[in-house]
Amino acid sequence: MITKIILLLAAVWFTAGATAANQEDFSFLPPKDETSAVNLWATHYYVQAATEIGTGVPIRSKSGQALTGMLNPRDWCLGAIEGTIQVSGTDTVKTLNYAGASGNIQVDCAAVLKIDPKRKPWISSVGKSYFTAAKGPFGDGVSGFILVPYRTIAVDPSRIPFGTALYIPKAKGVEVTVVPGKTIRHDGYFFAADTGGAIKGQHIDVFCGATAENCFPAFITSDDTTAFKAVVVTDASVISKLKNMHKP
Repeated sequence: MITKIILLLAAVWFTAGATAANQEDFSFLPPKDETSAVNLWATHYYVQAATEIGTGVPIRSKSGQALTGMLNPRDWCLGAIEGTIQVSGTDTVKTLNYAGASGNIQVDCAAVLKIDPKRKPWISSVGKSYFTAAKGPFGDGVSGFILVPYRTIAVDPSRIPFGTALYIPKAKGVEVTVVPGKTIRHDGYFFAADTGGAIKGQHIDVFCGATAENCFPAFITSDDTTAFKAVVVTDASVISKLKNMHKP
């Protein structure tokens, strides 16, 4: 049974000049050679949405400049964890990317999100996050790449180099709504264009765009004991097309 996933696109994606995915974007044929298979496990990430409010915490740059108005601390922390936050103001919508962590804690994200820092020590630095304006409408990855919903994966580059294309058989045929009223079936191809502090070894993180829901439950289990097969793609034409999708 085909899994149906709905992605609601914010108006900023159109005004920013983003090109909506079309049928041709998801029409690659399965690879002829599947001998270069690897076993992986997956989580997912997304663009955190936030709205400016009267009181709270602003998103700041490395220099300390406020890039937005006040945000709910929970939205602030989730944006820092996801790596991209889209902030709606009175007349503007800004997409901002995590750019590092330093200085004093701006938000105690361990307390806000009720995460035990002894069990997950990485949460202690989240509250020191600073941001920069994103080049892509959905945010930016690494090595000059932008994030593309349903295509981008974050990887451990020592395991899967940036720029690698993967084919995941369990993603083929999954039905996704790329814009309201337009549905396609995924072809199973993904592109390594991002990373994260918690992404190690066989762990990949699949970018689901603006939805916090699991966009590929057939293989994204958030369980490191549940592995699936992925094929390292060698077709230069497919790799080139996926790379071009990830250019600003």
